[in-house]
Amino acid sequence: MLKNICNLLICNTEETEPILKFINEFSVSDIISFLSMVFVIIGGCFGYHQWKKSVKIKRAEYLNELTEKIRTDDDISEMIYILDYDQLWYKDSFHQSGEFERKMDKTLSYFSYICYLFDNDLIEKSEFNFFKYEIDRILMNHSTISYFYNLYHFSQKCSAPITFKFLFEYGEKKKIYDKDFYDSTSKKYPHYLNF
Repeated sequence: MLKNICNLLICNTEETEPILKFINEFSVSDIISFLSMVFVIIGGCFGYHQWKKSVKIKRAEYLNELTEKIRTDDDISEMIYILDYDQLWYKDSFHQSGEFERKMDKTLSYFSYICYLFDNDLIEKSEFNFFKYEIDRILMNHSTISYFYNLYHFSQKCSAPITFKFLFEYGEKKKIYDKDFYDSTSKKYPHYLNF
């Protein structure tokens, strides 16, 4: 039956010549249309390549700004030195120190911002690696852990998010804090805030 339907479509009933004919003719306008489409596709690919390149350059410039701030900001570079050499800085007098507390909080906030960028996929792992050494040194510093201990329990008491949230959470992912850290009655850490 299918064969009969095909024969009806292709052949005339009185004649045996096919009704359908394929004409292999291209007009100049068809060729121009085709070439225009090819050039549009090539132009689109080139534009996409240029766009990706400009995005990479902007990311590199932004990364440079982030790293330069660590080196050129006097407050941050001074605090990095203290943190890197594991100096004891979180003492009872810290919260009355004024200028020193401001500098340390500024530094921790800056690195928390970098952790925020990484956590939200705004910088890639390879870009984050530019800051990993400093972040690891900050989080391994005994005074930083003691400070975070106090901030963590104070924020729990106030039902508020911890200050330097993203830096703190990065430390949690790296398992920096021991089980005593989460115990508000622990004698291992100093208690300088009211919680």
